[in-house]
Amino acid sequence: MPHVLRWLIGLATSLIGNHIYLVTLAWVAVQTTSPVNVGLILVAGAIPQAALLLIGGVFVDRLGPKPTIIASDLLRTVIMIVFAVVVARGHVSPLLLGALAVMFGLVDGFFLPAVNAAPRYLVPRNSITRVVAAKTIVARGAEFAGAPLGSWLLVVASAAAAFWVNAWLFAVSVVLLALTRMVIPEEDARGQDASDAESTSDQPVMSVWADLRAGIRLIRGYPTLTTLLIVVFVAEIGFSGPIMAGVPLLANETGWGVRTIGWVLGGFGLGAAAAAGFLMWRKNVRQTGFVALSGLLAMALSVLGLGLLPALGLPVSTAFAAAGLLGLCSGLGAGFYGTLVTSAVLQLAPVGQIGRVMSALSFSSLAAVPITYALTGLVTNVSNAQVPFLIGGALMLVVAALAFGNPQLRHLTVGATAHAKEPSNQSLPG
Repeated sequence: MPHVLRWLIGLATSLIGNHIYLVTLAWVAVQTTSPVNVGLILVAGAIPQAALLLIGGVFVDRLGPKPTIIASDLLRTVIMIVFAVVVARGHVSPLLLGALAVMFGLVDGFFLPAVNAAPRYLVPRNSITRVVAAKTIVARGAEFAGAPLGSWLLVVASAAAAFWVNAWLFAVSVVLLALTRMVIPEEDARGQDASDAESTSDQPVMSVWADLRAGIRLIRGYPTLTTLLIVVFVAEIGFSGPIMAGVPLLANETGWGVRTIGWVLGGFGLGAAAAAGFLMWRKNVRQTGFVALSGLLAMALSVLGLGLLPALGLPVSTAFAAAGLLGLCSGLGAGFYGTLVTSAVLQLAPVGQIGRVMSALSFSSLAAVPITYALTGLVTNVSNAQVPFLIGGALMLVVAALAFGNPQLRHLTVGATAHAKEPSNQSLPG
């Protein structure tokens, strides 16, 4: 479908720009201020992003994902131009960098729920898993292209040039996404028209805060959806810190060397892309919940394995290969788990609440990141680099066991006939 392809290319250029921005901002901050302030500047962008995700979801439901994506991407372009001009003039202060990071984080709080809700507006319900799988591949590709490209621009040109390239990438993304058709499929649109006509006939127009509270009440009213969000949050705490922050610490402590970082993270990206590619090829996964939770179990065992690996006393070359294999296994698990959970939530979200439900999913994931990073550093500082992996893997194993013990999650199945219009005191279909 041409509109899906345009959306994927526009998403790719935007995500590549995101990674260039993070690399360049960190480098400029390192050159400008102290290590403590570098961390504060990065956190300054992450906090408003997480804080505004739920409100961003309200705007997605009110305006639709396309206007929200275009408006936020335009603002991201403008912010990159401001960054480029400020850095080129050479008068950069930590306070100014922090203020610009906050602005970018605020805009991202609207962009993320909109772009995550878009697949529901692009294809019929039975094709959502394939589109989400394609999105996973694009995201992993952008991750491995964006950071090296940002580093290369800093080496051969300057930080200002990197921000200008970023501005162009965001501008291209705006054009491609503006040309993309995003409408609710016909079978959902009929139900939406009927419910809208019924609700607007006897209810006043709600404020943004009232819409936000209504979305929270909706999520709390669907036990399966609420449980999924809790699983995502706790699993993220056990996984992201050890993998992203813990692998460099473990490689340094064990003497495996810096190449281990790229080997493990490269294996993770390859595994995630391979799993997403399989889900693109496989049109429908019958036992969605079981396969997703099996992926979560593979992630848990991989994290635990990385923590146990140094205790085996293997030669460095063997440990290096084993670490890469565990990274590959964790990526395969994450590809199935992440893609299928996102697809399930997208398909089960009631029409008119898609933005708020997807923003809650994003919030469950992103809110855990600063917590797990801080805990990984703290635990490593007071013990050793293996302990965060052992704790994180054990935590994920407990979550996976509890999730497998939940019949609604274990037997969750979504497809063309899945529909989430049941009363709020019942669970989503499983």
